Amino acid sequence: MRLLNQKIKFLFFGRKGIFFTFAAIALALILILSSNVYKVYEMRGNVDVIATRVITMNNFIKDVEDDLEKGLLIASSRAFLSMVQYISNNGTYITNLEDSFNELILNGKLYSSEPSLMKDSTFTDWINKIEIQANKIDILLNFTIINVEINQTDPWHVSVNSLINFTLIDKKNTSKWVRNKEIITLVGIENFEDPLYAVKTSGRVINAMIKAPTTDFVNGNNLDNLLSHINNSYYIESESAPNFLMRLEGNLLNSSTGIESLVNLQELLDQGVAIKDRSAVDYIYFGTQITINHRINQTPPWFKLDDAHLATYEVENMAI
Repeated sequence: MRLLNQKIKFLFFGRKGIFFTFAAIALALILILSSNVYKVYEMRGNVDVIATRVITMNNFIKDVEDDLEKGLLIASSRAFLSMVQYISNNGTYITNLEDSFNELILNGKLYSSEPSLMKDSTFTDWINKIEIQANKIDILLNFTIINVEINQTDPWHVSVNSLINFTLIDKKNTSKWVRNKEIITLVGIENFEDPLYAVKTSGRVINAMIKAPTTDFVNGNNLDNLLSHINNSYYIESESAPNFLMRLEGNLLNSSTGIESLVNLQELLDQGVAIKDRSAVDYIYFGTQITINHRINQTPPWFKLDDAHLATYEVENMAI
């Protein structure tokens, strides 16, 4: 009888133990699976956050590059205007042109002066503003300007190239970018004042570099277009003339990107500037070249052209 009771207890309690054991194992499996599922969702969430942040950083980089180009254009335009203003005020050309340009766009200074046009408008100022905006969206941004170069790419534009190293770091440590980027912008020179006129007339006559509306100067015996060209001292492209950058330095040699105007001597007379008996082509008139000059029928008595420019202005048959 005792043996029977022991067997019954074993069967009852043994099965119960096995049940609880399986239950415990099942519960453990559920907890493990739940934990793994949670971790998977957590990892997915983290991946989504990182992906979103990376996209944000990438878009920000594109905006930064656009802003850098815009800032370089504004700073460069103001730097050239500041140079022209300095020449007009001081009656002297720019020396060490590229160094002077760099000093202007980076530090806002030209020799011992601080042109008002550059106040809060240097390329450095622009970069500092971008860094502040980056900080507002938890991005650490650091720029290093490696160099800045200028080059007259065509008669009406100066190319400004700047190589910049910048580092972007997400404050949340999700991403980091380090890259060198060449920023290129074109500064249009049209409507800038010609330094040559400012120096050679002691600032009395200012001439804006405006592109000629036409290069069809003579129609039969009609010289209206030529007379308008003379009166307004418009500019045409000329490979025998200096370009804008050369004019800033007072260099009157020829350039493949050169431009020239015809000096309106009546304007000089009106401003009390003594005139010379020379070809009216600006770099010749204000220079020292010796040329054979000709009066031209139906033009003012003070107007003359040298042999080399008779064909340019279509007056070969009207030269006296």
